Amino acid sequence: MVPQPPTSKSSPPPAGNSSLSPPGKKYKNCFSKVFAFGDSYTDTGNAHFMGGLGSFLSFSHSAYGSTFFKKPSNRLCDGRLVIDFLTEALGLQYLSPYKATSVNFTYGCNFAIAGSTSFSKNYFLRNKIGHSLMWKAAPESFKTQSDWFKMFLSNVECEGLDDASCKSKLKEVLFWIGSMGISDYTRFFGFTISKTWLTNIAVDHVCQLVKATLEKGAKYIVVQGLPPAGCLPCDLSLSKPNDRDEMGCSASANLMIMKHNELLQKSLKEIQKTYPSCMIVYADLWSAFKTILMNPTKFGIQETSKTCCGCGGGNLNFDSQNLCGSTGATVCDDPSKYISWDGVHLTEAMNQHLTDLLLHQGYCQPSFDQLVSHRKSN
Repeated sequence: MVPQPPTSKSSPPPAGNSSLSPPGKKYKNCFSKVFAFGDSYTDTGNAHFMGGLGSFLSFSHSAYGSTFFKKPSNRLCDGRLVIDFLTEALGLQYLSPYKATSVNFTYGCNFAIAGSTSFSKNYFLRNKIGHSLMWKAAPESFKTQSDWFKMFLSNVECEGLDDASCKSKLKEVLFWIGSMGISDYTRFFGFTISKTWLTNIAVDHVCQLVKATLEKGAKYIVVQGLPPAGCLPCDLSLSKPNDRDEMGCSASANLMIMKHNELLQKSLKEIQKTYPSCMIVYADLWSAFKTILMNPTKFGIQETSKTCCGCGGGNLNFDSQNLCGSTGATVCDDPSKYISWDGVHLTEAMNQHLTDLLLHQGYCQPSFDQLVSHRKSN
C-alpha cells in the first residue's frame, strides 16, 4: 500500500519551522491529479519495486521513513519529499509509484525513478561508469519514465478515449518534473569528459521529457532545477579540500550544476514559445536551497553539511561505502535540524522548507500562484 497522510489534522511542521507558510486552501481543487517525474528526490517507490536500490541503500530496513511514516516508505528520506508536500498543498493523496503492486491512480501517478540518468543501461555497462561509488547496478534512463507515461495513458488514464478527449482530460493535471541530472554528474565524477557535452545531454533529456508531456496534452508543467549538490556530504567528501566556493561547497560540482540550470531555463523558454497556450514554470531549487544554507537558524537548521544518518563521524559523518542502513550507521536525534539525511538526500524538514519557498515565497518563475490563477481562469 502507498503511505497516505493522516485523515485528521495535518501533521505539525518539524520543530523550528516558524518560517513555514500556513497550509491554507488556495490550492485545493485546482488540479484533479499530479503526474510526477524525476530521480530519487521525487521517487516514492519505483526504484524499490524494481529492485534497483538493493546495492545502493538498505533503506527498506533502516531509519528511512522514521520521522513521518514511522516505517520504511520506499522514499530516500526520513519522511516526506517535496512531491508529498505538494500533493498535501493541493488537497490530494500521496502519489502511487507506477511500479507499485497495489496501486491507486485516482490522484495521479509517480513515474520518478531513483538514480535515473540521461544515458542507457548499456552505456554504463559498456564503459564501466559509476561502479566505483555507491552504485553497483546500471541505472534506468529518463526515457524509461517517458515510456511508462505513454503506456499509462494508453492503458489507464485515457483507455478507450480518442486523442482529443485524452488531451482534454490532461488539462486538469499538474505535471511535476522533479530534479533530473544529479546522477549524471555524480556518476561521471573523476572521468575525463567534456563538461559542456555532459550538460548539453543532461538538459536535452529533461527537455525531451517536457516535450513528450506537452505533445500528449500537458497544459501546466513545473520543472525543477538542480540544487547545489556540491554542498551535500557526498560531493564534499569526493572533492579536494581546496575545491570550495563562497558557500563552502564543492566549487567544481556546483559550477556544473549552475551551467545546467542556466541552460535548462534558456531551453524551457524556447519550448514555451512553441507551446504558448501552455504554462511552463521553472522551480528554482538552487536559490531556495541556498537561501536556507546561508540562513540556517531562520529555518531551525543547525547542521548544514553533516549527515544525519551515516557512518564515519567527523564533520560529514559520511562514508560512500557504508551508507545509512549499513551496520554501524548512526542516526541523529533530531533530523529537522539537518539539511542532509544520508549524505545524498535531504531530510523531511529540508524538503518542507524547500516546498514552502517554491510554492509560497516566489522561488518559481513564473510564480506558483500565477500558475494556479491561470488554471482557475481557464
